[in-house]
Amino acid sequence: MTRLQKLLNQKAELLKQLRAINETADADVASKGVLTAEQDVVYKELEAQVARVNATIDAERRLVAEEAAAPVVASAPANGSRVRVQARAEEDPRRGFPMHRDFFLSVIDNAGRSSREQVSDERLRPLAVASEDGARGELAYLLPRGFNPSFLATAGSDEQGAYSDPYGGYAVPKTLLPGMLQLGFEGDPTSGRTQAIPMASPTVELLARTDKNHATSVSGGFTVTRKPETVAATASRGEMEKVTLKASTLMGLAYATEEILTDSVISFIALIDAGFRDQFAHNMLREKIRGLGGSEYQGVIGADCSIAESRDTSTRILGDDVIQMRARCWGYGQAIWLANHDAFPELMRLGAAAYDTLAATPLAGSNALYVQSIREDRPDSLLGRPIFYSEYPSTLGSAGDLILANWSQYLEGLYQPLQSAESMHVRFVNHERTFKLWLRNAGAPWWRTALTPNQSTTTLSPFVILAA
Repeated sequence: MTRLQKLLNQKAELLKQLRAINETADADVASKGVLTAEQDVVYKELEAQVARVNATIDAERRLVAEEAAAPVVASAPANGSRVRVQARAEEDPRRGFPMHRDFFLSVIDNAGRSSREQVSDERLRPLAVASEDGARGELAYLLPRGFNPSFLATAGSDEQGAYSDPYGGYAVPKTLLPGMLQLGFEGDPTSGRTQAIPMASPTVELLARTDKNHATSVSGGFTVTRKPETVAATASRGEMEKVTLKASTLMGLAYATEEILTDSVISFIALIDAGFRDQFAHNMLREKIRGLGGSEYQGVIGADCSIAESRDTSTRILGDDVIQMRARCWGYGQAIWLANHDAFPELMRLGAAAYDTLAATPLAGSNALYVQSIREDRPDSLLGRPIFYSEYPSTLGSAGDLILANWSQYLEGLYQPLQSAESMHVRFVNHERTFKLWLRNAGAPWWRTALTPNQSTTTLSPFVILAA
């Protein structure tokens, strides 16, 4: 154990005794944590000892540092021959710096020094020279000869090296790290927002009230009236309809040779599985937005109940467009915005205030339409609701570059969850294995038409699309 370690242990023991005195005083109910006269004398003596040990520790640390910085002195050999003492760094063209990076980091750490004695890195001191800028009086540092391109001018001419495969590069091993870099699926912002429908059979029917015209009834045809005494009440009846979900199969298929499955350092089976899972998620989000129905999901772009709100200026998204979309959205408190990445610059222009149709001046008394999030896990908001950017809405200027949707009115049924199977028999003579993944599901808005309000002819819908 070194002297410094012994001093540190001694200090730790003294501090332990000080702590014990304080704990004893705290445990004494009568003293209420105040030291007695006897305890106070002992406490002050221990504090004095800690101060003396601290001074000794500081002196010892300075001595250790000086010894480490002192040059090596070689003793004369017994046979009386002369010994040439020279710092090893002087013979090293890199001056003791393994890489460029080490040299430049040391220069940064010692910037602003005015004399060599102030340079903390001993390797750097011989390279310090007076700066040509005499007004500042700071040292400059010469680049070691080993890092000078002129010193390396003959590299590659007559030596073995890894820079060329025939002259040594073949002998340098390569390492393939486990895992694989991948972009993957960007995520589905509608996940958890749609209405999940259990499917016990491939076709599921749901009863729905036909109540999308509120001109006279909000309950599918039932009405109530006030009546005078003895006058018969007016009868009414409600109307219903069926909403049908029919599951179809979504499948992925891939082949892999038995050689690659056996020889690859990474699991090709896991790679195929992960790739298909990303592709399934991608396909379902794409169909929710732009599916054509039938064997696909019915996408909100083109759905019978969706509203296509015309824009004021082609290829642009203006504040008036956003306001008009909001005005026609049913259930806005549950809605989210989806936009193509192309639309971001247009929407950012709405961050200062609500702009007029020319996007030139703010409307009087308006607030910002677009608000950037200051939380890492929170999206930006447009008119108070979250906005998500995705590659699946249309490009800027096309119908569907901005979508406002209340996904709680979208039905998503799962009849058969994602399954997988493999076979070696499909291409047995090719020595290949077949991998198959599939699921059976369905999805569509359950509204057949947009809603006609009681006191307006301007329809409302959970799905509002900005038209071309």
